[in-house]
Amino acid sequence: MQPRRKPGSHRLMPTAPAAPARLVDAHVHLLPERLSAAIRRFFGAELAPALLYPHEPQAARACLLAAGVQRCWSLPYVRRAGAASALNRWMAETFAGDPVVVPGATLHPADDVAGVLAEALDDLQLAVVKLHCSVGEYEPDDPRLDLLWRRVSASGHPVVVHAGHAVNGTTTAMEIDALGRVAHRWPDARIIVAHCGMPAVEATLAVLRSTRSVYADLTPVIPMLAPITRTSIAGLERRLLFGSDAPNGTVSIEEAIAHIRTLELDPDDEAAVLGSTAEQLLARR
Repeated sequence: MQPRRKPGSHRLMPTAPAAPARLVDAHVHLLPERLSAAIRRFFGAELAPALLYPHEPQAARACLLAAGVQRCWSLPYVRRAGAASALNRWMAETFAGDPVVVPGATLHPADDVAGVLAEALDDLQLAVVKLHCSVGEYEPDDPRLDLLWRRVSASGHPVVVHAGHAVNGTTTAMEIDALGRVAHRWPDARIIVAHCGMPAVEATLAVLRSTRSVYADLTPVIPMLAPITRTSIAGLERRLLFGSDAPNGTVSIEEAIAHIRTLELDPDDEAAVLGSTAEQLLARR
C-alpha cells in the first residue's frame, strides 16, 4: 500500500489547467461471471434486450476499449453481510496488473467494517470503494459506516455512493440530503455521488457547492442522461467525472461521452470531466 497521508492532509485539487488525460470511465461493473449473470437477470426480460454490452467481464472490458476508454474503475457491491471479502479478493486477483481496470472494493455496514477495510485497502491495495445503498438496504449515514468515513478521511480513498433506493436506480432529494449529512460530518471524505443523484441533480449540485470534497459522476440512469448545462455546473467542472455504467446500460459509452462534449466546456474542464479528475483522485491518496 502507498504511504498514508495524515488526516486532513489532502485538499481539493488545484485549479491549474488540467493536462490532456486518458479517457477514464469512473463507473463500470466488471464483476464475476456468476454475479454479473444474476444482475443481468435482475433487470428482467423487458429491459435485458435493451442492454448494449455483454455482462461477462472480459467481454465488457473489450467493449470499453473499443469505445475509446483507456482506464476504468470497476465498482463491486454486495446485497448482504459476509459477501464483501470474497468479492474484494476476486477484484484484486482478477485485475492485478491490469493497465486498464482499476479494481474497487465494497462492504456492507453489517460486516466487520474495520476488518473488511483493512484487508481491502491495506492487504489487497484496492484503490476505490463502492457503496450501493439500495442493493444492501442501508443508508449512507448509517452509524455502522463511521469506521469507513473515518478511515477514508485519513487515507484519501474515493468512495462512490449510490444513495438512491429505487429499483430503477433513481435517487430522491431526501436521499441526497442523507449523503450531504455524511459530507458535512466528514469534510475530508472524498465522496462521489453516483449518477449525479439523478433525477435529484439540483440537490446533488447544491451539496457539491456547500462542501469541499464531494464529487459526482455523470453516469446515466437507465435511460436518462444527466440533465445538466454548462451554466448549471459552472464552477464545479473539476468535481465531475465521466461514467457509463457498462455493461448494464441502455445508453452507449459513445453517447455518454458525446453528452459531455455537447456542454462545450473549456477544453481543460472537458478533459477534467473525461479523465483528469478521476486520475487525480487516485493519485492524491
